[in-house]
Amino acid sequence: MLPLAVSIAVLATLGLASPIEHTSGAKVVALPARRAIFNGDKVFDREAASLDRLQRSQKVQSWKERKASGFTPAPIVARSTPSAETYDIGHLRRRTSSGTVALTDDYDGIDELYYGPVSIGTPAQGSTVDFDTGSSDLWVPVTGCSTSTCVAPIFKTASSSTYKVSSTAFSITYADGTGASGKVATDTVTLAGLTVAGQGFGAITKESNGVAGPMAGLLGLGFPANAASGKTPFFFNLIANGALTSNIFSFYMARNGGTGSELCIGCTDSSKYTGTITYHTLSAAATDGTQYYWNTPASGFTYNGGASTGSFSAIIDSGTTLIYIPTAAAKNLYASIPGSKDASSTLGSGTYTYPCSTTLGSIALVIGSNSYALNASDFNAGPVSSGSSTCVGGIFGDDSDPGLATIGDEFIKNWYSVFDYTNNRVGFAQAI
Repeated sequence: MLPLAVSIAVLATLGLASPIEHTSGAKVVALPARRAIFNGDKVFDREAASLDRLQRSQKVQSWKERKASGFTPAPIVARSTPSAETYDIGHLRRRTSSGTVALTDDYDGIDELYYGPVSIGTPAQGSTVDFDTGSSDLWVPVTGCSTSTCVAPIFKTASSSTYKVSSTAFSITYADGTGASGKVATDTVTLAGLTVAGQGFGAITKESNGVAGPMAGLLGLGFPANAASGKTPFFFNLIANGALTSNIFSFYMARNGGTGSELCIGCTDSSKYTGTITYHTLSAAATDGTQYYWNTPASGFTYNGGASTGSFSAIIDSGTTLIYIPTAAAKNLYASIPGSKDASSTLGSGTYTYPCSTTLGSIALVIGSNSYALNASDFNAGPVSSGSSTCVGGIFGDDSDPGLATIGDEFIKNWYSVFDYTNNRVGFAQAI
């Protein structure tokens, strides 16, 4: 296990060189790297990939479950903003000071899971969560959750004077029967100095092996309509409370266990990208008019600038490792990649392989008139076995919802990603 030094830059109310003073918050959370889809020798890990697929499938089908059940979602949060322009912490760092807290974590693998710290309760108890734009609930294991399956730290409910648990059940279940369950509760939640009192979350008392880890829980950054708890998500409560300088958040994800990965809440960080941010409007057309995800219409993927694979609505999902597109689109893409083969019968449905020796052309996601290419090393999910000359492609076919594609960290590592609630859009710039 290699030590990975990370830090949280706590940027409170910042006085600028200009007469303008922002009285709301913008914070940076440093993120250790993901647990790996690869084994220790970088061989493709079918079991880990299967879990990634199951979790993705559950997320893209959740909106239909909410709608079919007559579920009453959390209220829509107003889109007003306290700042006319995106708040750029990267620029401000050159003109003002910041506080940092140095952390050390262990890195074991390559770029599967980016997670970070959160605190819950009064007095605060620290925990760790996966920051997931593809779902909308906060959940952590609490007292009563077995240490044999639940990942520490376990939140001690009796130690918090502000903890309140309801009788409302909370559960997440995947297609293989695994999942997590408990009750809906509320407590004070703080992330990088930004606090929400009475934040709703899933208090987990039962958890299957493999659902979490190395982090204890999950903090959903998706839209309120998709919160299984029926509670307003943490980010949207910050907006409602006027706590943010800009009603946005953004991700930078370093690759290969490198340092510097961060979630910027209420801000962008121009030190993490080059050029300018190009924005694309969200659309709820693929989910019957209700915005559940951070999704935008895409023409599909292209290979070497050739014909598009076919259109879909692209969910930009920080909580999924790989990329999943409709099976017809995946078939079209791999038909253009020299030597590729459908490996569904041996490696799982929608999986394709190609010769490791292939010099890949440009594989790019097309949104509007813009093409966003993937680094070939990120597309390569590893050889099928130790010493094999056959590699697994990092884009998979999946028809859990044929109108939706999930664009995971494989993409975000290449493109600094901005999630802008006020202007109903997502934006991308070339990551450093």
